[in-house]
Amino acid sequence: MRITVITADVVQSRMMSGETETLPNRLSKLHHPQLVAGFTMSRGDEIQGVLTGWLTAPEVLRILRYTCRPLHQRIGIGLGIHTGRLTENPWELNGPAFFRARSALDELKSSRQPRTKIVTGGEAALDQLLNAVLVLLDNIELDWTEAQWEAVHVYEAAGTYAAAADRLGIAPQNVHKRCQAAHWNAVREAEEALRSAASLLLTLDG
Repeated sequence: MRITVITADVVQSRMMSGETETLPNRLSKLHHPQLVAGFTMSRGDEIQGVLTGWLTAPEVLRILRYTCRPLHQRIGIGLGIHTGRLTENPWELNGPAFFRARSALDELKSSRQPRTKIVTGGEAALDQLLNAVLVLLDNIELDWTEAQWEAVHVYEAAGTYAAAADRLGIAPQNVHKRCQAAHWNAVREAEEALRSAASLLLTLDG
């Protein structure tokens, strides 16, 4: 079974202990059709979840950051083949994808900025391409205001500016302005590019 493992840690978690304590409950409410082992916490400030397929749902990275706000995360991503039984607790699992996600996260440990890195186990050139797109997305989302995060999240779920405006209690043009200021169209295009590029990985060594 092809899987994508996402392993993250909270940046400067000791300074945000109050927010970190409420995080497990918030993560339990994060649902996505591709999520086969939901995000849970371990070691105090580490988060892990497993998705089916190889980066078939890059939007989950953004949804994870939305769910965790105002906390910031370093996120490592690993791809691989899982041959054993999948359990609901990702911390009980192991294999190449988990090792690659951990390797990616370890490479980010020295950064105090919310960053994302992927290790696919495939060609180095493809990893370089995917990581370049992830860096651009990280930098765009780092500048989002709380209002922009809300507008993007609600608009994506609602499907139209009018429906999102009704949920947020603001005018449709204000939802549009917030999504435009967040460069939402560029973000979605980049996420689609990640999805397409990952499909180029026809084989992995496990």
